[in-house]
Amino acid sequence: MRTWFENEAILERVRQWLALTEDELNRAGDSPTEDAGAGGDGPPPVGLLPLVEAFTALRHELKLQTKSARGLEETVQTALAALDRAVADLRGIPSREAAAVERALQPFVMTLVELDEALDRGVRAFVATEVQVLERAADDLERALAERFAALSAWQRWRARNWHASAQQIGREQLAALSRQVMAPLREGYELIRARLQRLLAEQGIRRLDCVGRAVDPTQMTVVELVDDPQAAPETVLEELRPGYLWRDRVLRFAEVRAVRRRTAPEN
Repeated sequence: MRTWFENEAILERVRQWLALTEDELNRAGDSPTEDAGAGGDGPPPVGLLPLVEAFTALRHELKLQTKSARGLEETVQTALAALDRAVADLRGIPSREAAAVERALQPFVMTLVELDEALDRGVRAFVATEVQVLERAADDLERALAERFAALSAWQRWRARNWHASAQQIGREQLAALSRQVMAPLREGYELIRARLQRLLAEQGIRRLDCVGRAVDPTQMTVVELVDDPQAAPETVLEELRPGYLWRDRVLRFAEVRAVRRRTAPEN
């Protein structure tokens, strides 16, 4: 995996190559440009601004995602270390004080539950951000290059056709490379943290409630919203708004759900 400095070096080489290519194109097209300028301001030159802006926005987004992932990993590591210390301290407590043990463990159990929920939200947000940033950056870059290219005169477009195709290809390749080198490892890091946390939850007897598609269970769920849905049975859970958890087969936290409203009989 490449470092941020190596990625920056790649982007800098791309900028230098594009700048050199544009200078050569401008020198080769001095005569047509002057002829076109005699009749007015002339079309705008092919610039590197769209490419630089796209890569700069992507770089900033990746930095934010990396910082968020590191902060979440540090929080998980801190909670795991605290839980290990608590378990080691509580192993010597006699069995008759099991209730006291559970009360002592409950804050750490709740921390694990909150971390699991936060990590699940983080994974979903990361995937959405990855798709949005990479796909939108590629589309915006190609659109900006196409608009600049179309604004040139016919002679300039003919002279710049190879440069235009090369710039688009390089942009796509660099975005794909960034996805493989930066986004993919970050996603794998999220999944590794999530897998480790899931193993720890299982070891402690903590599991998430499965609510969607089931009938509302008032002993495990809290209905926060009722909706009409003729395709689903009444009192069926359509969406889980906040996950619920069991600890040692007892409800640790109620799930908050959206369910189908009970149908009322039509009035005569």
